Amino acid sequence: MSLAQINKRLLIILLLIIIASAFYIFHTKNSEVYPETCLGNINNNSINAEVYPGDSIQNAINNVSFGGTVIVHQGLYKENLIVGKPLKVIRSNEGEAAYAAIQAADPEKDVFHITADNVTIIGFNITGSQDKAGIYCSGSGGNITGNKLSYNNYGVYLNDSSRNILENNEVNNNSLGIYLRNSNNNQLKSNNITGVGIFVGLENSATGIYLEDSDNNKLMNNTISKLWDGVNFTESSNNELNNNSILHNYFSLSLVNSNNNKVLNNTILRRGYSFSVVLADSQNNTFQGNSKYLNTDFKICYSFKSTNNTLEGELYTSNEQGTGGVFRVK
Repeated sequence: MSLAQINKRLLIILLLIIIASAFYIFHTKNSEVYPETCLGNINNNSINAEVYPGDSIQNAINNVSFGGTVIVHQGLYKENLIVGKPLKVIRSNEGEAAYAAIQAADPEKDVFHITADNVTIIGFNITGSQDKAGIYCSGSGGNITGNKLSYNNYGVYLNDSSRNILENNEVNNNSLGIYLRNSNNNQLKSNNITGVGIFVGLENSATGIYLEDSDNNKLMNNTISKLWDGVNFTESSNNELNNNSILHNYFSLSLVNSNNNKVLNNTILRRGYSFSVVLADSQNNTFQGNSKYLNTDFKICYSFKSTNNTLEGELYTSNEQGTGGVFRVK
């Protein structure tokens, strides 16, 4: 073999060594940035987790990956749960609240405390938060569906939370059923919110749905019954209350310093000598079609600072000030 051929082979071998070294350095560097694999789950988390009686739901929430699902099997779980990352779903295996029950281990804390966006809670019996909420949510874009929330201070508490859907929940015997505080663009659909009936005890002053500083929400096809205060809007504007049944509450619907709301096609059956609607310092609200299925008269009582409202019926009686009164539809 000539010297030229030897040199050519040595050159090829050298080039191969350089290429192999470069590939090794590149692979090692990227392994430091993306540990284990880009296609896997960081920190060895799994996409889904299943929880059985005796297991911890909180551990499953902590270990499941972002966008994952936690499936909880039938049984009683005593925990206070914190959800600080966007999971796709936390649901009972059967999808029905009768099977998987979560009771507050500490009654002074929320059962679910959700601070992440896009969290879905489906099919639980949630109870036992005497001072806080069955579900507290400060995240947005969530979905709370098919749950039973009972014997909590708040059933569901949305705080500075938007674009959530609350649907087909049974909310009963809480001090306040569904509370929206500084929460906009939410939908409450087909929820059943009830109490134990008024005048049972001195402390029975429960409220069904309460909106405070909350705008552009839609309340549709809900049933709110047997409470001291059915629905209350306080400093809440541009909301729509459509096709709900507000039945046998002492105060059916109250609007306080709330403007530009639409109250349409609701069945409002008041209790005793109370009013169907009370307007206080509220302007530009519209009431239409709300007496359609009633066997009793529909009364709207408004204060002298409530102006430019579209009210049903005819003026029945006036306040002493002469600028407020009661509209009545028979």
